[in-house]
Amino acid sequence: MQTPILMIHGMCCTGEVWSQFRSFFEARGAKVYTPTLRPEERVSIFKKPPRSLGELSLHDYVRELEREVERIELETGRTPAVIGHSMGGLLAQALAERNKVVAAVLISPAAPAGVKTLPSHLFWGTYGLLRRFGLTPPVIRPDRRTVFPMVLNAMPKLERRAAADNMVWESGRVFAEFANFPIDESKIRVPVLTVAATRDRLVAAPLVRRTGKKYARVGGDFREYKSHGHWLYAEPGWEQPAREIYAWLERAAERSSVVAPSLRPVASA
Repeated sequence: MQTPILMIHGMCCTGEVWSQFRSFFEARGAKVYTPTLRPEERVSIFKKPPRSLGELSLHDYVRELEREVERIELETGRTPAVIGHSMGGLLAQALAERNKVVAAVLISPAAPAGVKTLPSHLFWGTYGLLRRFGLTPPVIRPDRRTVFPMVLNAMPKLERRAAADNMVWESGRVFAEFANFPIDESKIRVPVLTVAATRDRLVAAPLVRRTGKKYARVGGDFREYKSHGHWLYAEPGWEQPAREIYAWLERAAERSSVVAPSLRPVASA
């Protein structure tokens, strides 16, 4: 594949979570980028996070990714496609809305504003009330009591500890912004694939299906993997979604009309 691929990690994660997907794509000739967002602030859970972490917003992440896209375009002469997971799926939606990528794959994406199920509506309503009274943390440290059953439930038990140990601190402000981060699908001009995992307990499949319906209105595709949970890219059998996502991206990149700035014609005076 000639189109470069930008893979965006989720909340409390780093770019290292994509190691298996990255190797799979690179073995097929793709140039892959897996940056870690704000590594100087989103530090290991075994370190003390800086106070500035709590001030980071989703908009900070979007701006950083826009700069990453520009770097990729300068290096390769091509606009990348994007694959985003969880929080990264919401950020990928933002890049697609801004016409920054040639195609977008959303794996168990955090839902944009207006996309809700009853459980998610109740959760964010309660969380918003607690935040109003200052009862939510400014920074978030992933807790194994939550991570193991909600995020890593489809991972082999012997691999869960290593996955959890590689997690990082996250901005509480970023998490709160998940409740109301708008995406206008009418502005999206590139192919979109939304991917749900039936065993996902964090971003449940019914919610992801609703996100898929949002993008179906602008020609988006949808797939659901019944044997997978939230950690799809590293769970047993990850090769099948990797193979199908790669094939989808090959076709999608051919259909896209987005062109890197360095390749766009310059208007004559």
